[in-house]
Amino acid sequence: MMFSAADTITPSFETWINETVQSFLMIGVPAIVALTLAAALIYGFSRIVLADPVTRVRARSQINDNAPAHDVWDEAAVAVTRHDAAQTRWDQWHTDLDLLIEYPAIHDVAHEKFAVRIIDTAEAAKNAREAWEDQPHSTSRLQSYCVAVDAFDKALRDGEHQAKILGRGPSLDPVLKRVMDDAAHLVEILRRTDTTDDDRDRTMRALFKTLKPIVCDHAVEIPELEPFVTKQLTTTKTK
Repeated sequence: MMFSAADTITPSFETWINETVQSFLMIGVPAIVALTLAAALIYGFSRIVLADPVTRVRARSQINDNAPAHDVWDEAAVAVTRHDAAQTRWDQWHTDLDLLIEYPAIHDVAHEKFAVRIIDTAEAAKNAREAWEDQPHSTSRLQSYCVAVDAFDKALRDGEHQAKILGRGPSLDPVLKRVMDDAAHLVEILRRTDTTDDDRDRTMRALFKTLKPIVCDHAVEIPELEPFVTKQLTTTKTK
């Protein structure tokens, strides 16, 4: 038997679909059923050829504790992104004056159910990340990191909710409320357009002194206090 060049050409995917449907029609299968069967075959074929990357990654990542880096990269990237987002949100609670003034309970360690839990879970997530980064191919360390990020994110969300309920109302710790009321007054002066430069400098100094015990080193990152912090650093360097 002789074969022509046309016989050796691989049919296109579209041609294969048409021939498959025609084959079903020739044996008496209704058109709608033929199309459905063809679609099922196409789907099954694509799953075999392409596979499900998420399923493949998860399956391979459980084979051993030293899986190749590309097997766990996606899960790790998600964990790092979620951790960075939660940490950024937590940092904002230290540097955003409106959040600090209106919802200070999130920093009050007397509220162990949420304030202390945020601090503890943030530290745990940081430590778990460092442990995983030391052995980035370790599936068990990655899983521990993911769990720690989940706990941190949940603790922060719960704390944000509880702090917003308490606000700066009478249920807040009396000492903390008094401090934050003073801080609110200083912020009001700082934001007034008629405040002189000298008064603004004195106000920033007083506000920095008021907030530093609450937010610690984050006080230097508060945008409204940047002129004061810059001046302090410049003065220190020239001495």
